[in-house]
Amino acid sequence: MSSKLHDEVRQSLKTATRNAVSRCGGADYAKDCTRVGKSQLSEYGLRQSPQFVPVDVAVDLDMDAQAPFILGAMANAEGYRLVPMHFGKGHIPRDLKSFAEKTSEVLQAGLESIEDGLVDVSEAVEVLKYIQEANIASAHIEAIMRKIIDDNQPHVVFPHRDEGAA
Repeated sequence: MSSKLHDEVRQSLKTATRNAVSRCGGADYAKDCTRVGKSQLSEYGLRQSPQFVPVDVAVDLDMDAQAPFILGAMANAEGYRLVPMHFGKGHIPRDLKSFAEKTSEVLQAGLESIEDGLVDVSEAVEVLKYIQEANIASAHIEAIMRKIIDDNQPHVVFPHRDEGAA
C-alpha cells in the first residue's frame, strides 16, 4: 500500500469511526471518553476530511463502544482479523462439535468450488465465510485450553460416573 491510504481503506476507517462514535451515544457523549471534543470526533468520521482518529482516541472509542470497530477496520486493512482472547468458560464438547461441522463445511465448499476446474469470486467468498467460522470455533477451543493451562486446573466436561453413587 502506498503512503496514501487507498480510498477503500479510508472509507472503511471513516465508517468504523462513525460507528464507534454512534455506539458511544454520538459525539456529544463520545467526547467524554476521549481527549478530543465533539467537533473533532465528527471530523474524524467525515469521508471528505483528511484527518483520521488517532490511535489513543480509537482505542478509547472502541472500548467505550464495547466493540473493536476501528481496530477491526485497521486489522482488515492489513489483511488480519480480530479474534477475542476470552470467550467465557466454554463448553468443550459443543465447541469441538462446532469446529468439526465448520471444517466440514470448509471442505465441502472448497471441493464444490474446484469441481469445474476454477474457483470464481463467489465461490472464494463462500469458502472464506466457512473458514472464518471454523477459525472462530477453533479460537473458542484454544481459549478454553489456554485457560486450563493458565489456571493449572482440569476442566470438568462430564461429571465422573461414580460421583454421587451410593
